[in-house]
Amino acid sequence: MKKIHYLLLALVCGIFTGCADGNSNFFNSKWDEPATDNTLYGNNNIKETKVLSIDDLKTKFSNEINNEGQYKLISEDIQIKAVVTANDIEGNMYNEISVQDASGAIFIGIAQGGIFGYLPVGTEILVDLNGLYIGNYRKSATIGTPYTSSSGDTSVSRMPRQLWNQHFKLTGYRTRVEPELFADGSTKTTWDIAKDAGKLCIIKNVSFKKGGYYNTDTKQYVDNIPFVAGESSYSDPNYSTSWYFKEQPDGQTGGVQIYTSNYADFAAKKLPTGKVNITGVIKRYRDQWELIIRTIDDVEEVK
Repeated sequence: MKKIHYLLLALVCGIFTGCADGNSNFFNSKWDEPATDNTLYGNNNIKETKVLSIDDLKTKFSNEINNEGQYKLISEDIQIKAVVTANDIEGNMYNEISVQDASGAIFIGIAQGGIFGYLPVGTEILVDLNGLYIGNYRKSATIGTPYTSSSGDTSVSRMPRQLWNQHFKLTGYRTRVEPELFADGSTKTTWDIAKDAGKLCIIKNVSFKKGGYYNTDTKQYVDNIPFVAGESSYSDPNYSTSWYFKEQPDGQTGGVQIYTSNYADFAAKKLPTGKVNITGVIKRYRDQWELIIRTIDDVEEVK
């Protein structure tokens, strides 16, 4: 019995010694680094073939993008290759991402939470567009699937995650997209709302003026909510909120606003009282500019 006991003990020690060997697979695993084979997400069978720039894509489908209620099924083998500039990391974007290349930007609707986990900002993806729809949500260029609201309005919205998983590929590259200057102080932007909407931008030296929110119960838009220093928060507890700036135009045409969902992690935080620089994705909402911040760190108080 003693011999058997010693033999078993020696065997166990041998196993642990082997595991502790620097050449073993277990201890060689780099747990602090993401996998580079890109097999967990997306479709690795997608091959880069006919890649269009986002600007060319938006031009090709300009009718569907610029007219509410219009959309089209893409039935040809075309692709885009772009970098993720915004996701749902702090809840201010819901079931969508924005992507950008050197020519422009567009939104992609995905019916999935926690997208930031596998598509962090800076991730490059290749998207196979054949079989997806392109159109708009309130004139914001969007790739996804058709959606009809309870009031009968049609738009392009989030696609099932299974469908999305078959239509994108992680290229394995990460890069940093620097925001472009949208406006500085009271200087009006020179950006084109049809061409430039969706891009990562920065607006500098602005301060909050007044706000508004859409009441889903009464179906009315409540406007001209005064900004109260030290009291006003990014969003109303019950309704997504928009805030206008003292230095920039406001209103239904050409207005510039910062939008915050009441589900955002920072919704209850108080708005800065002085001037700020704000980085975010600049979205088109009909004929208004709508700035979507990704995290609270996108707002920098000017000293």
